[in-house]
Amino acid sequence: MSSTSHMKTHNSNVCPDWLLRQLTEDWEHDGGQLRSGNRTVPIIGGIPRFVADESYSRGNFSKLRDEFPKLQLDNVAGGKLRMDTILDRTRWDPSVFQDKLVLECGCGAGPDTQILRHLGSRVIAADLAGVDTARANLAGDEGAAFLQASIVDLPFKKASFDIVFCHRVLQHTPNPDETLQHILQFVKPDGLVFVHSYARTIQQMMHWKYVLRPITTRMDPDRLLKCLRWTTPPLLGLSTALRKAPPEQYLGKLLMLLSQNIIPVYNRRFARGYGHMDSETLKEHAIHDTFDALSPKHDHPMSAKRMREIASTCLNQPFEIEERGGITLLRSKVQS
Repeated sequence: MSSTSHMKTHNSNVCPDWLLRQLTEDWEHDGGQLRSGNRTVPIIGGIPRFVADESYSRGNFSKLRDEFPKLQLDNVAGGKLRMDTILDRTRWDPSVFQDKLVLECGCGAGPDTQILRHLGSRVIAADLAGVDTARANLAGDEGAAFLQASIVDLPFKKASFDIVFCHRVLQHTPNPDETLQHILQFVKPDGLVFVHSYARTIQQMMHWKYVLRPITTRMDPDRLLKCLRWTTPPLLGLSTALRKAPPEQYLGKLLMLLSQNIIPVYNRRFARGYGHMDSETLKEHAIHDTFDALSPKHDHPMSAKRMREIASTCLNQPFEIEERGGITLLRSKVQS
């Protein structure tokens, strides 16, 4: 695994040449913009802006980045929560990422981008809005480049990336089927893919968030966040109290299910990787994760069957599908 010493800084106003080389042939670099025929794309702060900073992600995901810009970063939170999650879900040895060019489809505030860089990859991260937050969190690292673009309309050459990586994003696009088909075309024939989605299972669709979302997605995001800051502390207290019964007992199991599936708050106190956090930080995670569940315009889980069907038509390399704990995972098989 690479150390952080390989990270160098670059001029904040320059778009990296190695990003520009990944664009399709029709795009030309013309000073502070890109040009293709009659279309021009501004480069602001070193980031090509293929879409304006207004979209279906505006108001929820951009709100998360404004309110919680560093909450999910391993180097701020301490521990290795994000690192361990990526390695657990990909099932790849850390050495697999070394010296790879990664297309990260949806980067948020950059917590996964940071981990991919620590693992030794160069990363081109695309997102609809808020990419400046991610770029700031990477502290000008020259091995990470950012693009403000829709991941259903990426301007890259096909079959040009060593790894296509899409984590916690697919379900939040308007049409996950089309999104998955689109992003898989950018992996090299001998490259690797990792894609995560919420699972479309009966248990998942009965979760409290799908009961509340018809109401909360119509709320003003600022009002919703303000409500969650008020309701989260007592709900966390109730959820924690219910979890105190020994989980190996029948009553304990029943109360745990009630806590997880009925009480509308994400309580990470008992989750792996959160044990070192204090109560205030856990409260912020609860507010962040609950807002993340209730505010997005789109939340379309994908079944393992559907993900397998799409991957089978788009990929030539061996892959596997895993469905566990409310998520569906697509990952390339890596020979040991």
